[in-house]
Amino acid sequence: MVIYMKNVLIVSFYFPPLNSIAAKRYGTMCKYFRENGYEPYILTTLKDNRFFGSKHDLNVPVSEDNIIRIAEKNPYSGIKVYGIAKITGVFEKFKVASRVIESGDLFWYENIKELLDLKVLSNIDIVVGTYGPMGNLYAAKFIAKKIGCPYIAELRDFISDWKWMPDGYRQSYMLDRIVERSILSSASGIVVVAPGAKKIIQKRYPKKRIATIFNGWDESRTETEGNAQEKYLYYAGSLDEHILEGFTILLSALRKVNEKEPVKFILRLVGFQKINNEAKKIVREMEMEDRVMILSPAASDVIKEERGKAYINVVLNAIHEEEQEWMAMMCGKTYEYMNEKAPILAVTPRKSDLAQVLSYTQKGIGTVSEDEMVDFILHTNDKYMGNDKVIKFSRKYQAARLCKFMDCILKKNSKGVQ
Repeated sequence: MVIYMKNVLIVSFYFPPLNSIAAKRYGTMCKYFRENGYEPYILTTLKDNRFFGSKHDLNVPVSEDNIIRIAEKNPYSGIKVYGIAKITGVFEKFKVASRVIESGDLFWYENIKELLDLKVLSNIDIVVGTYGPMGNLYAAKFIAKKIGCPYIAELRDFISDWKWMPDGYRQSYMLDRIVERSILSSASGIVVVAPGAKKIIQKRYPKKRIATIFNGWDESRTETEGNAQEKYLYYAGSLDEHILEGFTILLSALRKVNEKEPVKFILRLVGFQKINNEAKKIVREMEMEDRVMILSPAASDVIKEERGKAYINVVLNAIHEEEQEWMAMMCGKTYEYMNEKAPILAVTPRKSDLAQVLSYTQKGIGTVSEDEMVDFILHTNDKYMGNDKVIKFSRKYQAARLCKFMDCILKKNSKGVQ
């Protein structure tokens, strides 16, 4: 039986070999597109793209012949560079933070419009732009319109619903919402990464086709020789200000645990150095230096071995239920931990999507209670080894769901109709 192969263009600023959560989204799912009837093509930036200390050791899942790499900055587009700098300078002057007006996004988008040869995309059937950054969505909409095919806007984060702002800044809410509506209203479909996000976006765009496509685990369970000499909790990734409160609660619980049994906490941190320094300060103030080790970024094979030997893997989130944007989002690390032997302790309210998924798979708990954390670490964690539903959160399973959603969009959109 001959299967007609459709062509999908994924617009993703972050892509392998960069090893970040954003790069892994399609850096792994693309491997399973062909078996679901899609040939993947990628529009991304150069291979040396930087992301807060992340390594460049992730395998590229498709042939470089299928990848278009365009630099973020173009030294020859002087007038555009000047205009973008003026706009973002005004925002900076008045301490306004926008999710839709950022210099890096605009530079890359303008470069795409100037440098991309649209003729090489004449065979593309559908385009997917994965936010963030916003430049992905700008480019996806532009390309789809030019070549006459539908596009899907994927929201790995919220745009106008994002409430967190840097200290001293205010949100450009109205502008962000206007641009969001322009992008999403013209999209043929919307993809989100958690059920809570779907509820929020569906309410605002009730006529849109919206699918929840989770991130997922891809590698087989880590096989390690022997156990670690000492029990330890493990966290690898970046920290944000919104999770420091939960981080403090967890350290307080860990201090109580160590009154009865020695357990360490190892963190491999990338991201903003300022936030990492705040975390180190909290550790010092709580006099936990002998129990908490904050280490520099490491290669993926090192991290994989460390999480494979962990006693418990940790996921950190916001701790207040009223912060809907955080309750409806799930850290990508959750899935990487999901297929490991160790259970997961998530610092998050029980009603959050994160806690619900852990309950559904019986892979761990979500809690903001210090006492429950202590009990989980000392006594109950061995009850959460996972069930057969864990397979539903594999990248392969989710890639198949995404391809079915694209099939649905293409059936409703003849080429050339948006």
